[in-house]
Amino acid sequence: MILRCPIPISDQYRRPIFAAVALQAVFGGLSLLILDGGDSARICGVALLAFWSGVFVLICRHPRHPSKLDLELIRRGYVLVLVLAFVVVRLAWKIRGF
Repeated sequence: MILRCPIPISDQYRRPIFAAVALQAVFGGLSLLILDGGDSARICGVALLAFWSGVFVLICRHPRHPSKLDLELIRRGYVLVLVLAFVVVRLAWKIRGF
């Protein structure tokens, strides 16, 4: 017997969330293999937190009826957030002198 806990969000979020987790696992694993002292892994971690914060906001705004844009942003938005995080975090480190 499998116990299913009802989640008060639409089932349409299921596939995009699993796709996002798979994409993050790939990019996270690759970033751990880069020999740059862990900088890429830290930036991927920052992007991960920023992405899931955005997903939380999207789901809170449309819990039962997600738009197609919401689903696509969840499915593929991590790549955009990762690119922006690399630019912003590197710039912030440069300004701070790291």
